[in-house]
Amino acid sequence: MTAQTPGPMARGTLLGVATLVVALAAAAGIALACGTGDPRWPRAVAFATFITAVGSLGGWLAARVTPANPAMAVACGLGATVLRTIPPLAGLAWLAGRGAHLREAGAGGLLVGFYLALLATAILLHIMVAPMPSSPPHDAPR
Repeated sequence: MTAQTPGPMARGTLLGVATLVVALAAAAGIALACGTGDPRWPRAVAFATFITAVGSLGGWLAARVTPANPAMAVACGLGATVLRTIPPLAGLAWLAGRGAHLREAGAGGLLVGFYLALLATAILLHIMVAPMPSSPPHDAPR
């Protein structure tokens, strides 16, 4: 058996996953280093890290699917947006109800901050890792 090298799409997907994990680890590390002194702070950081990791990585992986059908491409884009936004919104809803102990420790602000940091990272990744056509389209102006 011969090993196949991953194509540019797979390399871009893995690069994106690694970049998002590093960005989230950096954000969590900074949050832990700048802690409030509250003994619940590490749990609040862990909660926000987990919720945003699930949403961000799920959204990134769903956005990297490239179907041939344009309607499916739109559906994948919408699915990626839903996967990226629903976990943080559900986390905030939980904090508003049963998660009072983590909300008081600052988990809501961490969740919003981590979400925005990972969203900015994902946007930059989409710009940098987007597949580039090898030649201009046939109807492109010359």
